[in-house]
Amino acid sequence: MTTPEPDGYVDPKYPDKECRLLQALFGLKQAPKLWNAELDDFRKSQGFDNVDPDACLYLLMDDGELIIVLVYVDDLLLVASSLAAIYNIKKALHERSEMKDLGEAKVILGLEIRREKTLGTLKLSQGKYAAQVQEKFGMAECNPIGTPLEVGLQLVVKADESDDVLPYREAVGRLMYLMDGTRPDLAFAIGKLSRFVSCYRKEHWTAIKRVLRYVKG
Repeated sequence: MTTPEPDGYVDPKYPDKECRLLQALFGLKQAPKLWNAELDDFRKSQGFDNVDPDACLYLLMDDGELIIVLVYVDDLLLVASSLAAIYNIKKALHERSEMKDLGEAKVILGLEIRREKTLGTLKLSQGKYAAQVQEKFGMAECNPIGTPLEVGLQLVVKADESDDVLPYREAVGRLMYLMDGTRPDLAFAIGKLSRFVSCYRKEHWTAIKRVLRYVKG
């Protein structure tokens, strides 16, 4: 792997030459790929298999133990049928790379995880994420409403009249993440409104704000 000579260290005799790196540097465009290759190599050494088609989900069945590793860039979520299995994987990870153990998972990628061990339940929530989305688009103090779309709403595509001042695309994307995580009740509304991410007007933005009011409720 090579990189251009850094400012202040350019060799005047060879200004066009590049530096060969002995290891990846955080922030370089090659770093995520190399880190993924490192994790993949670790996965193979431990006997994990990819769960097709999700390249970031690893599964291992070992002597009756089920171990799942979910990877998001440099964040790992470990799930196993026993604490001993989790400790063993953590130990192997620490021996391979320098890592920080954050303990029992509470939040990952905007998903809040609440476990009631006495009841044997596990609940997922995106309440904080939903509140952040509402605040982002100035709807934190909005009045809640009972339905995500107005009955009989008809929106028209006008390819030459998009209003780029409105943060419509971003709002659709954030609501789509909420829908995928814990709010399937938003699927119809977001499916309809996402058709207009390249051709939206004020009436489309009004429809998005209604969805935010529904989420508030």
